[in-house]
Amino acid sequence: MKRYKILFKGRVQGVGFRYTSKVIADKLNLTGTIENLYNGDVECYIQGSEQNIDKFIQDMKNQRYIRIESIDKTQVVIMEGEMSYKIIG
Repeated sequence: MKRYKILFKGRVQGVGFRYTSKVIADKLNLTGTIENLYNGDVECYIQGSEQNIDKFIQDMKNQRYIRIESIDKTQVVIMEGEMSYKIIG
């Protein structure tokens, strides 16, 4: 089990990014949160198996209207008891 803070930059707001991420995270049994930042980036905390987190990122890169220009991925402390993936804001 791993947890990462991921900062997505690019065309990631106004394109269904957060909703799409929830669908993918739910399918892969991942937990965490996602929210739009004021500067146009999207911040995501994602928790689960390393393999499923990598699949989540790959699936997000392969979306039609989303264009991820860069990803900043930092491992953080696991959130014990987290049960779902939520869109914030």
